[in-house]
Amino acid sequence: MRRMVAASGLVMLVACSAGPTTDGASGTGSPGATVPTATQPVVFPSASEPRISIRSMEGKLVLSDETNDIWSMRADGTEVRRVTSAPAMEFDPTWSPDGSRIAYRHQTGDDETTEIFVMDADGSDQRNLTRNDVADWGPAWSPDGSSIAFNSAMGTAGLGLLGYTVSPSGSRPHRFSRHYVEYPAWSPDGSRIAFMAQEPGAAGSNPDYNVFVMNADGSDIRRLTRTPGEDGWPAWSPDGSWIVFSSARDDCSISDAPDCRTTGDIGPWQDVWIMNAHGGHQRRVTSEFGQLFSWSPDGSAILVAGADEMYLIRPDGSGLTPFPVEGVPHPLFPDWID
Repeated sequence: MRRMVAASGLVMLVACSAGPTTDGASGTGSPGATVPTATQPVVFPSASEPRISIRSMEGKLVLSDETNDIWSMRADGTEVRRVTSAPAMEFDPTWSPDGSRIAYRHQTGDDETTEIFVMDADGSDQRNLTRNDVADWGPAWSPDGSSIAFNSAMGTAGLGLLGYTVSPSGSRPHRFSRHYVEYPAWSPDGSRIAFMAQEPGAAGSNPDYNVFVMNADGSDIRRLTRTPGEDGWPAWSPDGSWIVFSSARDDCSISDAPDCRTTGDIGPWQDVWIMNAHGGHQRRVTSEFGQLFSWSPDGSAILVAGADEMYLIRPDGSGLTPFPVEGVPHPLFPDWID
């Protein structure tokens, strides 16, 4: 079964099939802002490229078993341990920069019960940071450890989601943008935030989302992708020069290419794309299903939450390597630190 994360909610199960196209268009999300444009042909790596050695991977990971519970592990595949165990859905985790704490989504019912929680790395001292009756999710810890960005329906009267930050203690909640924001992602230097956002009139099984970037204070909003369908879930490379993201531009609902793909179910086919930090040189990394990402700390590999398990792949598309996690049948939302 193929799995897809709804842009504005939970996890759905979907099925499969195959396809591509390239798009180098990038543009502006605010009047007067300009973004370089470029195109780059898709280059498929040789099938003889060696796989990535999981045992050589360094650092540690946090992830969730679908939306059930949060797990941590070493990046070499060892020391897998369950961190949470509760009737509520606990998922969407993010490490503090020093690895001592984890922020995550805690959800007891529908979207309106979703809160941002934080806990120690061993699962102790769980605390609710948001304490409201609206949707809050997509936590992302700032590189300096001083705040956690997330998207929230606070102050929107049910009309959408905005970007907020909150301190790890739950103090100083602050709205940083009036623009629609989902799944914010900090640049490594903390100066910018990439995010996905609905376009006006977005609807259907493959709604129109694009990837944007803004300064951390909410200024200078720029749209980086322009294709129909869902582009989203951006993740910065460790040096801040590249952004990997998921795109549904190859789904047959919007692509008439002979090798377009379909899940055969509710959600669209989403595969892995990469672009530079300005939105240029957009190219597909792999036509395998992929939606949620984390880079290795050295930038040599990308960990992808795929159809039925995670996999590693190099940024050039070579070395695709299955990454099974013992005891975690449906790994999602990986976050990797050194």
